[in-house]
Amino acid sequence: KNHPDVDVEIITLADQNVLANYVIDWSKGNTETDLVFLDGGYMAKTYLAQGLIYDFDKELNFFKDFPKSKYQPGALETGVYEGVQVCVPAIYEVYGISLNKKMFKEAGLVDANGEPLPMKTWDDFYKFSEKLTKKDAGGVVTQVGSSIQFGNNLTGILGGAIVAQKGHITKPDGYTYDFDFPEFVHMVDLWQKGVQNGYISTSTFVDNAGGRNGFKAGQIAMVYEAAGRWMEAIPTIGLENLSLAPIPGGKGTFAFGCQMAIPKASKNADLAMQFIKEGVYSEYVQVNTFTKFGKMSVIKEHFNKALDETPMWKKLSDSMQNGVRIPQWQDQAKWLTGLNVIFQEGLVDPKTSARDIVDKMTALSDSLKK
Repeated sequence: KNHPDVDVEIITLADQNVLANYVIDWSKGNTETDLVFLDGGYMAKTYLAQGLIYDFDKELNFFKDFPKSKYQPGALETGVYEGVQVCVPAIYEVYGISLNKKMFKEAGLVDANGEPLPMKTWDDFYKFSEKLTKKDAGGVVTQVGSSIQFGNNLTGILGGAIVAQKGHITKPDGYTYDFDFPEFVHMVDLWQKGVQNGYISTSTFVDNAGGRNGFKAGQIAMVYEAAGRWMEAIPTIGLENLSLAPIPGGKGTFAFGCQMAIPKASKNADLAMQFIKEGVYSEYVQVNTFTKFGKMSVIKEHFNKALDETPMWKKLSDSMQNGVRIPQWQDQAKWLTGLNVIFQEGLVDPKTSARDIVDKMTALSDSLKK
């Protein structure tokens, strides 16, 4: 109503592959899109390399009347590629562990107040997974202790595990994962034992939603993936039976989000920026996406308001102060595919050691373009 002369048309893309087609149109100076939303910043690095999208800072002066201090710590950095602010975030998410509090109580894993005991280390996670697993008289698992997203979110899972233990994800080059350290190898060993003993679900090997669906159905006691899974389970499990915990280590978490980019081919860059500031960054949008869907506000003021309305998120308040994005490689797809093979084969194979898995990760990393 404040802009009667402006029509906003929102188009949902059927497939992310469509984003690759924009390169052709934009390189010719043509576009039907003035603002594009990129899941996790997908294609942003490619667009930047070909000079197809604006630098919000130096070219658009976006922050002249919208200070960077308005953003949550770490949120704005998720839109930086090659040192350039080519995207600004719409919302962002972090990783954590969603818990079925009722199952924790049944397993005796709660404190005097009935709250789940903390998992400070991956040894705790393993021991809890064991205690939370139930098997029938024939040894068949009827309740799985935990699930880890070993599917299309494995890079984030590994990044989250690294930052939680070290406070960073990459080596000084900013691209290479810093995973070869004793605690990480030990963690992989525990994951392997958990999988082979039936304490950690392998459902995400074949179904990316296997863990979250099992959690919502009351079949899995805890899930390590996007931290909003507890919200999805409220209708089936009940808020009173849910809780949330940080990734063991507690020094940080993997953060990712939906990024917004403006193509240089657009004739309406000013309007697109106005739409972001007045629409996407409005209290209504930012607070509701957080409180209803677990998609966190990137604006500090709205984040704090949503946090007051949804206190469960305060359980991750410390780790969220160091939300770190994983690096985007030229061979990102090969990295994920390779990791899936390494982990999904290695975790179930008694002849493969955790050291073998980490060595294969190193060899794969060294072979790919970053």
